[in-house]
Amino acid sequence: MTGRFSKLEVQQSKVQAATIAPAELLGVPVRTPQDDLRAASDAWRMECFESALQHYTRALRDDRGLIPAWVGQVQMLVELHEHPEARLWADKALELFRNNGELLAARALAAHRAGDHQAALIASDDCLKAPGTSPLRWRVRAEIMLRSAADRARDCFEKSLVEPGTDWFDRVLIARVYTTNRLPAAALVYAQQGLDMQPGHPITWVTLGRCQAALGMSEKGALSFQRATQLPGGREPGLAALKSLAGTGSPTRLSRWLTGLFKR
Repeated sequence: MTGRFSKLEVQQSKVQAATIAPAELLGVPVRTPQDDLRAASDAWRMECFESALQHYTRALRDDRGLIPAWVGQVQMLVELHEHPEARLWADKALELFRNNGELLAARALAAHRAGDHQAALIASDDCLKAPGTSPLRWRVRAEIMLRSAADRARDCFEKSLVEPGTDWFDRVLIARVYTTNRLPAAALVYAQQGLDMQPGHPITWVTLGRCQAALGMSEKGALSFQRATQLPGGREPGLAALKSLAGTGSPTRLSRWLTGLFKR
């Protein structure tokens, strides 16, 4: 296996060999794979994809059977535009868990983002035929269909949101798909839903601001980004979004205002 993640092989046998961890002997709480799954989810929601990938990988080193960690690892590789690696790891996981619907959805996503529409559609068909259902399966299906059948894609997005356990972040993810596909008006609807559900998370404001900026509402976008900087953990993503906005277009009152903001 080649590439930047070629050394991320799971070493479960080594973990199992250590029956008592030194930390346990010292009375220090031992970090579990579930702790890493939670940390990965938190990092993903903050758009810290590298950190999320590291936590998913660490969880797999301790428990090879954690399918959510395999799925998350593939998704983070996709977010980092490591599409060949994402496809490789999806295939590797499916060798262990054949016909798993979540892993098939992850494979479909990796193939779609790599530009392999036929492979994406086959994997998506397979994931919908597999036992069970989930927001991921319908969201990936929607993304694959978005350019060829926008109405059917919207229906799939809506189906994803009636699955058990969906929350504000599912709306953010849909908004990102629409924004990436240069459909900011549709994205704005879901970004606003996410914000209404979780106004205290900076990424809901960043997502809203991106939609506003893409629709030409730059000043509203800037205010949304600024609001993100005022929330816990939001300074870096908010400022990054503001700087990106300031770097687009010709000098205006907005860019001058943003320049003043950075100097504070």
